Amino acid sequence: MGARVERNPSTDDVSADGPMDAVRARSPSLVVTAFGLSLLSVTVWHFLREVQTFGVGLPPLAAGLMGLTLSSGLLYTGRRLARSDLDRDERWRVAQVTLAGGAVFTGIIMLTMAIRAAEGRTITGASFVLFTAAGGGGIAGAIVGGLYARARRDTRVARFALAEAEQARERAENAREEAEENRREAERSRERLEEAQAETQELLEESRRTRDDLRLINRVLRHDIKNSIMVIESRAEFLADDLATLDEGSPVDDRAEEFLDTVVAQAEEIEREVERTGAVIETITDEDPDLQTTDLGAAIESQVGTVRESFDVDIGVTGLGDGDGPYVLANEVLADVLGNVLTNAVVHHDGEDPTIEVSVESDAETVSVVVADDGPGVADDRKAEVFHRGESSGDGGFGLFFVDRMVTQYGGSVRIEDADLGGAAFVFEFQCA
Repeated sequence: MGARVERNPSTDDVSADGPMDAVRARSPSLVVTAFGLSLLSVTVWHFLREVQTFGVGLPPLAAGLMGLTLSSGLLYTGRRLARSDLDRDERWRVAQVTLAGGAVFTGIIMLTMAIRAAEGRTITGASFVLFTAAGGGGIAGAIVGGLYARARRDTRVARFALAEAEQARERAENAREEAEENRREAERSRERLEEAQAETQELLEESRRTRDDLRLINRVLRHDIKNSIMVIESRAEFLADDLATLDEGSPVDDRAEEFLDTVVAQAEEIEREVERTGAVIETITDEDPDLQTTDLGAAIESQVGTVRESFDVDIGVTGLGDGDGPYVLANEVLADVLGNVLTNAVVHHDGEDPTIEVSVESDAETVSVVVADDGPGVADDRKAEVFHRGESSGDGGFGLFFVDRMVTQYGGSVRIEDADLGGAAFVFEFQCA
């Protein structure tokens, strides 16, 4: 509930609406004025009587002047009361105290005279003493009543100001609570906005990953499979021409047999590429890819052999035992991941005789593979960038983006460091199977 609203005494309308209200509003001042006129009448009567008795002299004039002063004070009080900003109750209070003051002073003097009369003393000038006491008491009562009314009015004003201050405090408290609620709502809105921005950013990142994945798939489909198909087409055209000129029953020459073998080999390569591309798509698009126990040692040896044969380079391998393994969580694309890095080390080498070393270390949880070379290396500001920019291995293969993407899906990691040989070192971490 709100604070009690008090009437503002400093702005109360003391004017009257109708004739009777006007009379009631002016009644206190009329009473005081009547009291003053009565005292003035008595003063004039007493002055004339004194002049008749004693003649014109200083004592009658002094007595008349005193009575005139007191009655004038009461008349001024009545006029001032009529024009004051006091309300009707406060005016009546002043009028009552004025009359009471005159009555009290007059009563005291009368009691004194009665006592002296009872003592047998002669009392003279009683009328002068009585109207003087009445006038003085009335003036004193008017002063006391006015001060009392003003004090009560000031108290009411102070109480009203206090009530207004309390209401202002409550309004300020309500405003503070509302501001705090607005702040909390703004904070909640900001959090919702940040969540929406984070979700949007995540969607954008997912979109970029999907776009890069599609570019990756497009690269292998357009390059590797297209190359194989072109080889098949060229060999098939030759065979078609050769068979067109071949007599029935004539044996196929050695060159035709070689081309037939090439067609079969390329067809098998296309089949492998399709299988490999399917595995890549499944791995990079599945949040929980189907990983298998994969022989890392066999993948390293097969890719090292392929690169040695393709580029006629010597590649050293350390850390592999005579048997199988070590085994990691991956799939059939693991060999392509390693082959991509090995090929990258050769094609980006700026010398004629590249040196490449592959080292393997394992513990209870992870297997580390380091592919180091003595090439130009990778600048520090590009060591992370090369995995995100679709860097090519140089032979049209999947590229380093493919390497990072696949290893991440395997639950592992890959990074580039400076090799002791002077070039770059690709450091792989795989989960043990």
